Amino acid sequence: MTKLHTGHVLGVAVLLAPTLGVFAPNMVTPVALLAIIGLLVLRGLNRERGIRSDRQLIAIIAIIVLWSGLTLFWTINLSDALLKCVSIAALAVLATAALILAPPFVEHERHALRRFVLAGIGLGFLFFFIETASDGAISRHVFGKVPINGPAIVMFNLTPSFLFLFIWPAIGILWRSWPFLGLSLIALGAIAAVILPSASASIGYISGVVFFFAALLAPRGANLFVAVAIAAGIVAAPLVPRVAPALDPATVRSNLDSRNASLLHRLDIWSFTLEKIQQRPVLGWGFNASRTIPDGDAHYYLRDRAGEVVGQGNRLPLHPHNGALQIWLELGLPGAIAFAALFALAALRCNRQTERPAAAATLAALATAGPIWLLSFGIWQTWWLSILILSTLIPVSLVIPDRS
Repeated sequence: MTKLHTGHVLGVAVLLAPTLGVFAPNMVTPVALLAIIGLLVLRGLNRERGIRSDRQLIAIIAIIVLWSGLTLFWTINLSDALLKCVSIAALAVLATAALILAPPFVEHERHALRRFVLAGIGLGFLFFFIETASDGAISRHVFGKVPINGPAIVMFNLTPSFLFLFIWPAIGILWRSWPFLGLSLIALGAIAAVILPSASASIGYISGVVFFFAALLAPRGANLFVAVAIAAGIVAAPLVPRVAPALDPATVRSNLDSRNASLLHRLDIWSFTLEKIQQRPVLGWGFNASRTIPDGDAHYYLRDRAGEVVGQGNRLPLHPHNGALQIWLELGLPGAIAFAALFALAALRCNRQTERPAAAATLAALATAGPIWLLSFGIWQTWWLSILILSTLIPVSLVIPDRS
């Protein structure tokens, strides 16, 4: 029991991740990478456990990696795109290998991992609420952070993604024996959703809560709905203006009576991105092309419906703030289909958990990640990919083999 095992390796990463989300989000990447390498090394040393075949996952990841590499032939700013593509491909290959090799953990490894999961999310919420109550005292005085153009809470704009993704494995663990504690943790997450500055993360958390309870009542139906909804959302993203003109970002923008510069800018970004997608709908503009898309750096003033200036920005600052549109913009139709297949596969496999609360929590984590992925970050940001990988490794590792 004192010997280092896979539960410890993954557990330490999960223990650190929520707290890193409060103080140093970018540090989660080396932590996740070390955990992945550690899992592979330990599993390589323990040859008595066989390798689980997963042709579907391998095929989808291979298509995404190979197609991304192929688009380098027509991408813009090849030097930056090449370096990014190599790093993302390496991370994808290592993560896929870890996912295939990780299960099944033996019970004492799962037991250790459960404790790390609970301790990690507990520390993450503890430090977050301390920072909230103290106006970011630790971040200010220990890490030297200074809020830019706003209160201290704006320093934690990445924190919601960490807390709301790692909360679900903890809820699944608690619900199996102490449903009241699981419900209390859901309520704690709701309080954080009100406090935290990320609207997309709050929407994601609400979605997670809804599908957690839906999966408890009707697991197959909930899984199928999430799989179809996310996959269809990705594939149909550029068709929204034609199929549902009322949802066209340009139409919403013109009808919206708001002075919220962030919201108005986001709608303008999506309108600009849709225009660029229409120019190259099949092949896309190439991997990581969002950063240097033609006219994307054009500066303009944001105006409300009355024509008054409420802010300023670029047409496309670094990425579209929408995962589906970024996939279409950079990787075109093949990329959209591959990513839709990946999300659908993930949703349909949530029921591999033999305990219903664990399966429901896994689906809730995916339902939480979906809106954040669709509304916020650049899809190639390594810290974001790292927490997606870690939050996927947890339920895969906690699967209890069905001995029936």
